[in-house]
Amino acid sequence: MAADGELIAALRAGLVGAAQPQRAPAMQAYMQSALPFHGVATSQRRQIVATALAAHPVADAASLAATARRLWREATHREQRYLALDLLRSPRHRALVGIDLLPLLQALIVEGAWWDYVDEISGRPLARLLEADPAAMKPVLRRWACGDDLWLRRAAMLGQRSLKTGFDAVLFYDTLLPSLAGGRHADEFFIRKGMGWALRERSYAAPDEVQAFCSEYRDRLSPLTRREALRAIVRQRPGTPVRTP
Repeated sequence: MAADGELIAALRAGLVGAAQPQRAPAMQAYMQSALPFHGVATSQRRQIVATALAAHPVADAASLAATARRLWREATHREQRYLALDLLRSPRHRALVGIDLLPLLQALIVEGAWWDYVDEISGRPLARLLEADPAAMKPVLRRWACGDDLWLRRAAMLGQRSLKTGFDAVLFYDTLLPSLAGGRHADEFFIRKGMGWALRERSYAAPDEVQAFCSEYRDRLSPLTRREALRAIVRQRPGTPVRTP
């Protein structure tokens, strides 16, 4: 299926029309991005997507994948890659986001290789795939969590954080354990930070569970991970030990 050229043109034109060049250098510096920015805020960008989709609706899942892939790979500015991810997260496309999109999501995680892309993908389209087809997705997340690519590991850790129902605690901890101290990529900042964030999100629903995990594995969790993991618990339960002895 070919990409929707009219939709892509409308999206690109929308970015140009909303550009705020004075904001762009700071945004590029913050993201340490090789691609420049237009300087468009997230809320503006998503309105551009909504307007463009109203005029040029996506026909099916194959067209959605092809359009997102072309936007991503032909991007001259970082927001064009964000547009690709916005298409995948759009409520209009909930029914189109299925297991056939997994190869695309994996490719974008590996190619993007940075936290902004990975966290958006793991929080939205990846979570939708997990909700729609848990039998297919759970082995994938376990495989990513043990693999060589640190960004796939991070995505696996964070893939359940936006789920409203169907959270699998066994799967969750299976995605964390391979990256504890002594494991591959355990010393990487984005793994340590991502693990802490994932645990903190889980702590809102299961504080005792998270506290027990941090206690059991305290010698294999970095101080950064423990601080992030226990932040909400400490606010609720002053005196909770955070530092690794």
